[in-house]
Amino acid sequence: MEFKSPKQKTRFLIIRADFLVSMSEEDGSEERIEDGYVLGECSTIKECGHFTPEIGERILKECGDDLTIIGKDDTKSSRLTIPKLKAVILPGFVKAHGHDHESSIIGICKDMPLVDWLDGAINPFTRFLSERQEELKERLIRTPNLIAYRKARADDVYYGITTALTHHCNFNKYYVHELVDANIEAGTKMIVAVGSQDRNYDPRVLDQPVELATQRLDKYYEQFKDAPRTWIIPGPDQVFSNGPEILKQQKEWANKHGTLIHIHSAEEYGTTQWFREKYKMTEVEYLESIGFLSPETMLAHQVHSTEHDLELIAKYKVKVVHNPLANTILGSGMPDIVKMRAMGIDVAISTDGSGSADNQNILAAARLASQYQRGLHHDAKRVPAIDALKMITSIPGKILRLKVGQVRPGYDMDLAVVDLTRPNLIPSSKRNVVENLIWASDGSEVGWVVANGVVLKENHKLTQVNIGEICSDISQLQEMFLEFLATAKIMKATGERVDANDDEDEKPSESSTKTD
Repeated sequence: MEFKSPKQKTRFLIIRADFLVSMSEEDGSEERIEDGYVLGECSTIKECGHFTPEIGERILKECGDDLTIIGKDDTKSSRLTIPKLKAVILPGFVKAHGHDHESSIIGICKDMPLVDWLDGAINPFTRFLSERQEELKERLIRTPNLIAYRKARADDVYYGITTALTHHCNFNKYYVHELVDANIEAGTKMIVAVGSQDRNYDPRVLDQPVELATQRLDKYYEQFKDAPRTWIIPGPDQVFSNGPEILKQQKEWANKHGTLIHIHSAEEYGTTQWFREKYKMTEVEYLESIGFLSPETMLAHQVHSTEHDLELIAKYKVKVVHNPLANTILGSGMPDIVKMRAMGIDVAISTDGSGSADNQNILAAARLASQYQRGLHHDAKRVPAIDALKMITSIPGKILRLKVGQVRPGYDMDLAVVDLTRPNLIPSSKRNVVENLIWASDGSEVGWVVANGVVLKENHKLTQVNIGEICSDISQLQEMFLEFLATAKIMKATGERVDANDDEDEKPSESSTKTD
């Protein structure tokens, strides 16, 4: 199923609200502008700042009927005014690490550590999607992967996320076309980090020979080079599941194509300790030894770091993506991001997948990150609200090297507009509006979302996707998966447990799995 990209109705779009927090490094990201506005032209921000009647008259005159006014009613007289929403305008939120297949498995295999969750939920689910592909497609009309990815896109938009890096691992690495389709339909931006594994993992997804990983990247890179708002990069799954040769080849690929490279590292305590004992070095030391570390390298999680690890990360200007919701739910632990930032390490806050975090509420992730660091350091001044907000907007925007995460002329017209009429956000003023976003919101207050100049959510309703259809599909898919899970043989094939498994099933080859 191919989806058409959402289109703007007019050339210009304007939104005005009680407050604008631009996060712009050009004007000072901490500035809180009262009666703020943003004018977009096509997919780009044309101007923004403090609104005045004179500015409004000029815009109405210059743009005429080629202007969409957010919040206006349908009366003819409304064309003469630009209404002010009781809301705060922010950049669209930027998610630097996540997985788009996990909406189907929220609430499954909880109260257990990472490796048990991977073996009990993630690996069986992605295997289920792959092995039952044709049967599920016949019953659900759409491919099961597309169903999962459409729900993930809707989840992101619901919470104001307009840009995401999706780490597409395990069996999912064979199904990128559906992910691109879902991204196009939703109107969001996506960097797809295509996964690889060649050791210490389910044998059915191992890349052997290791050249398969770079061949897959070549194929997807060529296939989707012209896809709107979509970029392909290498995304080797875990440090422990990728040997030196496969990592070297993918780093060389990233260098050649000028892309980022993204990998899970030092996430769970037990697996991290096992890796150190087996390979006589930490995961970061291993990456350094093979020339993997550079400013283009992104480490997801990096929960368990030695002092030397942090020194190496800082030395090579490696980026870290912190996922507090998943790290606490799975009991993996939490990194000292205060220390990381003090060492000059760029740290973004993200949500991971919905199966581990159970939602994509990125404001909740920012709040938890700040709360934990304050408790860890016994200091209420650690990670103030504005810094937490930076780590879900401007900082990940810079890490991903896109013109997102800031409201400033020339940047993408991506906005998250938070409704301030909800009781939990009253009173909000210039003095406390940022603090209320982090400490008082529950995430559902995102009332309007604009991406690339197109309205994706208006007055709390998604506009580009059929959410009823998506939710019905995803509920059926989970029910079928639970039936499968009740009788399926669970492989304990992750990390230190892989050698204990003697499963005779063969991994799917590139030719035997669905390709694009």
